[in-house]
Amino acid sequence: MGHDRTEPSRRLLLAGIGWAAAAGVLSRGVARADAIDDRAWDDLRRRLRGTVVSPGDSEFDSAKAVFEPRFDESAPLGVVRAADAADVRSAVVFARDHELPVAVRAGGHSYVGASATSGALVIDLRALSTVARHGDLVTVGAGTTITAVQQALAPSGVTLALGTCPTVGVAGLTLGGGLGVESRRYGLSCDRLVSADLVLPNGSAATVSQDRFPGLFWALRGAGGVIGIVTSLTLRTIPAVAKDIVRVRFPGAAATQVLTGWARWMPAADRTVWANIQISTATDGLDCAALIVCPPGRGEAATAELSTAATVAPLSVDRRTLAPSAAAADLGGGARTPRSNKAAGSDVLTELSPAAAQTITDLVAARSRSGATGYVLIDPLDGAIHDTPPDATAFPWRTHAATLQWLADNPADPRAARAWIADAHRAVASTGGYVNYLEPDDDPRRYYGPNLNLLRTLRATVDPGRRLRPGLAV
Repeated sequence: MGHDRTEPSRRLLLAGIGWAAAAGVLSRGVARADAIDDRAWDDLRRRLRGTVVSPGDSEFDSAKAVFEPRFDESAPLGVVRAADAADVRSAVVFARDHELPVAVRAGGHSYVGASATSGALVIDLRALSTVARHGDLVTVGAGTTITAVQQALAPSGVTLALGTCPTVGVAGLTLGGGLGVESRRYGLSCDRLVSADLVLPNGSAATVSQDRFPGLFWALRGAGGVIGIVTSLTLRTIPAVAKDIVRVRFPGAAATQVLTGWARWMPAADRTVWANIQISTATDGLDCAALIVCPPGRGEAATAELSTAATVAPLSVDRRTLAPSAAAADLGGGARTPRSNKAAGSDVLTELSPAAAQTITDLVAARSRSGATGYVLIDPLDGAIHDTPPDATAFPWRTHAATLQWLADNPADPRAARAWIADAHRAVASTGGYVNYLEPDDDPRRYYGPNLNLLRTLRATVDPGRRLRPGLAV
């Protein structure tokens, strides 16, 4: 962002939140975690409709568990199972008064275990799982999962532009941007956000939108949970329609050709067509596959277009036309597995050149030769995502070509898996990463790019004590 745009934008975005900064300064805590006596915890319990689960309680291990078992050894100070937004405020005020850091748990899918931060008071939002439709808008509680929204809206013929993993929380997905199979047509999940109810780190509550507290609203669209705790979101719906879902297998030896062809074809394809590429380790080298999601009857032509662009004939094509609910279930696939560990990371590419495609293929091939498993998912960042300027929301990757998500599921050697991902970052020399795919101890500039300075100003205003622990040092 140039100077002429940044300074007016800064003044506009900070407008109306001075009260939050003042309240934060005037409400400094008076105690430490180890000085909190039982009476204080009992007082908190009396204020809640929900419950407090403490270390030593029989439910504590299950209360603090998140999606990945590797975070089971985390040691939060306690877990507040909030029953409503008032409980969230009470928990935040308690944390403020006792100088406790706060972590938020909804879907619990953070790759860095942010929802189970040791030494923090965890506020569990899963009971805030409500879906209310009003016209072309839907208001969802912050604990609502993707599958819960899809099921609740199914009879009405509408849905939301979300991701595909059924157990991921709508709030976390949206706050970080929200990539999915509808992104080329309708933009990111956060691009459909109309307003949100928010509890700030000082215990104040606000409803934010483009017109009310625009700075907070700006940050809620792509920054993740760094400025407050969202208790509900109102989003604009999209039609729920049948889809062709096509899974195409290509020869692994042609992975570079396929990826290069995809990179040429995807930006020119109709916005109703979405496709990604997965390159995986295999016993005999590599597997290469494409997933295509498009309107009914369009799958055969889209497959032919990709094959022509890649100049590679498929090994197999599985094409099905599915009703909206069946399509959502199909795309969710095996993601309903209760819990599993992952080594994961991401890159964002301004362009995906033939040389970059070769580098990506070589990285997976090297992993395969080592005898370990892993894969990379290449998702498009074009179409409607490009319709919003990079500084209009906190999500900065509006002029880019693709995201790469490097994954090793349940790696036998987690350290080697992380080293492979680190090597990948260096090799592709990418612009940055996707904040919903956080990596441990990473530089926040990787995720926010030129938007980081403004985000830091906002956070310093509303959370000067850095009470929130979102998994990234902003």
